[in-house]
Amino acid sequence: MPIKGLENMTVTRRDFWKLALAGGATGAVGAPAAAFATGPAARPADLPKPKGPRIVVVGGGWSGLSLAKALKREDAQLDVVLIEPRATFFSCPLSNLWLADLVTLETLVRSYLDAAVAGGYLYFNATLVDLDREKRRAHTERGWIGYDALVLAPGIDYDYAAMGVTDAAAQAMLAARYPAGFRFGSEHLSLRRKVAAFKGGIFALNAPPGIYRCTTSVYERACLIAARFKKTKVKGKVVLLDPRAEPTVNVEGFLTAFKNLYADHLEYMPSTEIKGVDPEARQIKTAFDDVAFDDAAFYPRVRGAVLLETLGLVDPKSAQKEARIDPLTNAVIGDDRVFVAGDARPMPFAKGGEVARTEAAHLAKRIAAMLQGKSVPWQSPVSVCYSVVNDAPPEAVVNRSTYRFDTTTGQFDFAEAASDNARSTALGRAAVDWGNRHLDDMFAAN
Repeated sequence: MPIKGLENMTVTRRDFWKLALAGGATGAVGAPAAAFATGPAARPADLPKPKGPRIVVVGGGWSGLSLAKALKREDAQLDVVLIEPRATFFSCPLSNLWLADLVTLETLVRSYLDAAVAGGYLYFNATLVDLDREKRRAHTERGWIGYDALVLAPGIDYDYAAMGVTDAAAQAMLAARYPAGFRFGSEHLSLRRKVAAFKGGIFALNAPPGIYRCTTSVYERACLIAARFKKTKVKGKVVLLDPRAEPTVNVEGFLTAFKNLYADHLEYMPSTEIKGVDPEARQIKTAFDDVAFDDAAFYPRVRGAVLLETLGLVDPKSAQKEARIDPLTNAVIGDDRVFVAGDARPMPFAKGGEVARTEAAHLAKRIAAMLQGKSVPWQSPVSVCYSVVNDAPPEAVVNRSTYRFDTTTGQFDFAEAASDNARSTALGRAAVDWGNRHLDDMFAAN
């Protein structure tokens, strides 16, 4: 059986071999080398010469940062370069807790320079614009970087059209006025300001369809914003629209919190799919009726980063435009030197911090072994999702799971799955400790 709710995201053996055969005939993707004949992209980047095999990691989220450090842990002789366009890191995991003042901004905001120095790799502040896979060159606006292996961890983008908003002006207005708060630091800063300034009425949130970044996060966020309204005596409530019949995981824990803690400040609307949003009239269109709102944070369906399309690496069968890769090795079909990790990969694993870190640790072992002519067997990532449902005192629930690949059906399923739905302060402390421990590890010395 496929994982509940992820039936459309499974990979059958038949589909896999179709993709493999199609990918095997594919050469270098993106623009031909001649496109880089002029300008800075045609020159080598100003980087020290590698002293060992050079591994380029594209994307400095939890996945990319974890992978860069894990590669150096696997083999100190590897020359690792992290390409990241942002100058400052902002963590999505734990960001809901910042809305409730349970962690500080300093917890979430970190220095890429510090991470690189501590991890023994190079941080290259640039944007990947294309790949020449024949010559093994990653082209940025600051020059190209040769590689022995390259990992793309570009994360997600939003698909506003999937929620019925196809007009570009309306999409831009939604993104600016009602940001989802699951990408970039600016979205989180805007969301915190909006919640603090809210004077009353309806504050709309939604859970998107498909597999989205952090499965439990929308339910946790609804609880913590409702908790703030309750504490500050705001005459308003959170309305949470969910296309599912119930929360994805920790069903009992969340529904109990909604009922017992926030009966007057949170309205849960299950089986309610958004069909359109009018950002000027502040109206949400659903299959049944319209929902008016005073403020909101809309979370569109997620998709693999647009960069994947630029590079020609999108799986045409993926509803969420994720990467076309071997699900057991993370390697691009037809190219065993380019990999995709983190939230842009198609496997139906949770798009969360623990999965990103454990997947990165295994992929680092695989790449280090590959460079030595060896191989390692597939290993499941681990998902651990703490959800803080009360702020005073901080109480949380938790879900843990691992995965397996059924070679007979060609599908992924849960190997183990367990939830603790009895909210407690012990789990609340564990949630904060989990985030602090992993963030400190990514930015501390090896």
